[in-house]
Formats: sequence, structure tokens, C-alpha cells
Amino acid sequence: MRVDLTDSLSRLLPEEAFGHSVPSSLWTALRTDVETVVAPGSAEEVATILKWASEMGVRVVPIGTGAHTYPRYPRDPFIVLTTSRLNEIQHYEPADLTMTASAGASIRDLSTEMATHGQWLPFDPPDVPNRTLGGLVATGLSGPLWAGYGQLRNHVLGATIVCGDGRALRLGGKVVKNVAGFDILKVMVGSRGELAVITSVTVRLFPLPVVDRLLVLEATDVSELVSTARAVATAPIMPASIILSATSDGGRLLVRLHGARVSVEADQKSLEKHTGVSFEVRNTPEAESLLVQERGSGIDTELVVRVWALPSRIGVLLDLLKQVPGVSLNADVYGGSVRAYLPVNLSDIESSLAGLQKDIEELGGTIRVLRIPAEVDASSYFAKPLVDEGELAAGLKRAFDPHAVLWGIE
Repeated sequence: MRVDLTDSLSRLLPEEAFGHSVPSSLWTALRTDVETVVAPGSAEEVATILKWASEMGVRVVPIGTGAHTYPRYPRDPFIVLTTSRLNEIQHYEPADLTMTASAGASIRDLSTEMATHGQWLPFDPPDVPNRTLGGLVATGLSGPLWAGYGQLRNHVLGATIVCGDGRALRLGGKVVKNVAGFDILKVMVGSRGELAVITSVTVRLFPLPVVDRLLVLEATDVSELVSTARAVATAPIMPASIILSATSDGGRLLVRLHGARVSVEADQKSLEKHTGVSFEVRNTPEAESLLVQERGSGIDTELVVRVWALPSRIGVLLDLLKQVPGVSLNADVYGGSVRAYLPVNLSDIESSLAGLQKDIEELGGTIRVLRIPAEVDASSYFAKPLVDEGELAAGLKRAFDPHAVLWGIE
């Protein structure tokens, strides 16, 4: 007999934990209707839910907003655990450039508070203002600004987590140097909720740059900009980010410089001398509008993949992807990664993706599906881990989630 999961949980949790909605995009990602959504109000309630799930043999799908969940197929029965009620700033010390906030706190709200003290969290993956802090850490996404500030994983100082069997752990701390021995905290960054539910995070912040200058170069085809983009990436100065984008209207190179006015002026002159081109300068608010446009382009597209290759092969990678009719591209030149927004009216999505995957892997690259129509199986288009990687991942899963409660993917 099928157990009423909501009724069973209602005996353990307060009324406020129920009645929460999730975006329809989550249904598409999970390939099924979401029947039970629970929103714990504390780490203790998260532990209660996971202990219950272990005993009942129920899978748990942890989400922040649920709007950025990758296509994955949890086994029935399952519930969705949203961190939306875990949304407060727990501790903010502007003088130390550190903040501890609950996992469900939105980046938009946190950024507003940081800005009053002239500080920010310099990471800019797509739709970043609408992500949660826990979701950002769980996906491990840094965005193109990692080039100037380092990867997100290097600026997560601490976290509290609840393992799949209900054990609560506090990892790291509230200062920069706080680790001796194996750094378990790093394992959580990018774990996508498969090892534990993150309930709070401590991050290192940065002062807002005095000058945030955007240099722009446009062309009728993105291929015309690749050599300049690579020259910028190997220049003697370090831009905050380098983005190449391509649409049917042409290509655009965006180079972001941060620092004091004198240093930014000097960096621009150095770049223009090194590349042999003159950039157009876009100032705030036009620059911010353009960056938001680039970050958000294709955000509602139903078919999105992310591909990686060596940064030196970014031109070849773009040429491969451009062969797909109607594709829009957004490339991180430093990291060698490209987001490709593909039209869903491709004559045969599966064969198109299979051909793309084959070509990219022959380049030594990898591909991951970020969003795909419900009728297409996304799992075929994930790069397969090496044997040693698979064994290590399985060992971590057993240690943190011994009953395979979290996700429980088919």
C-alpha cells in the first residue's frame, strides 16, 4: 500500500513546512509531477526529514529555488526538500569580509546587504541574482568572473550540512585558514545535493571595485574575434573576465577590468597594445545592462548544453557548435567552456546531440546537458567518469549518504 508521504511528514513537522510550490521547470527536469514538497525551517528539521526518509525508503530531492535543476530522474517514491525557509543572514562581519547565511538566502538579497558596506560576492553564472547561496555552492558555479577572483570553491570558508542519514556536520569555519588534514568542505562545493543537504554557508567577500570597466569588440562572426580573445587571455594583465558570445546577429567580445581608475586605464592601454585593437568602452548603467543581457541570454531556452575543452581549442569548439542552425553561444575564454542554447525544432534532437557529443569528445572535450525537452533522455549526454573517479565518487556517496536517500538517481 502506498504511503501518503505528506500525511506521514505532517506528524513530524510544523504546518509551515507544507504548502510550498516549485517552478514547472523542476517537473521537466525530474520528468514527473512533484507530489510532496517540504520546506524545513531549521537544520534540525532537515535532519528529521532525512532520518524519516532513511527509515521509510523514500528518496529526497534537495533544491534551492528549483529553477536551475539539471535533468535527473529520482526513483519513486520521492519528496522535494526546498531550503526556501532557510533564508536569513546568520552572521555578517564587514570588517573581516565574511558572511554566514542560510542556504535558502537569495543572492539578490545578500548582494543588497553587502552593497551597503561596499562589498560583493564576485560570481556571475546565469541568472545569479535569483539563485540561492546554497544552490550556488551545491552547483559549484563561479561564472566568468572566476578568472579575476578564483573559483567559488576557494572562497567557501565553512558550511553546515546534514548527511543523507540525518547526521549534522559543521565543516570549515569563519576565517580563511581553518583546515588541517583532508578538506571535506571542498567536496561539498559542486556536489549537487547528492552527498548532503547544505543548510548554511560562510563565504569570503570582496570590496566592490572602484572602477568596473567593460571593453567591447563586435564582429559579424564570432570566429573573427577568437584570436583577439585568446590574445587577451594571454596578455600580461589579468582581466576580471573574458566572454565571447555569438548569435545570428554576429559576435561580441566582452572584457571586464576591475581596480582603481589609474590601474584600469593602464590595463586597457596594455591590452590594446598587446592585441593591436581598440576597444569600445561601455560605462554603467549601459555596461551592467549588457552584462545582464549576456548572462540571461537563452535562460528560458528548452535545450541547453555546456561543453568544455582546452582553452586553446575554444575556436575549434565554437566552429563545431556553430554548425547547429539557430544556435546561440556564450563562451568563457579563460575556462574553455561554452554554453550552447539550441533550438528545440531540430529535426532530430537525439541524433544531433549524439553527433555533437562525438565531435566534442574527439577534441578531448566533454558535454553536459543542462536543459532538455521531457521526451529526450538526458543521461546519454553526460560524460562518463573514469574508473578511478567513479570509485572515489561511490565511496564518498557511501560515507555521506549510506542509504542513498539523496536523489537516488536511476
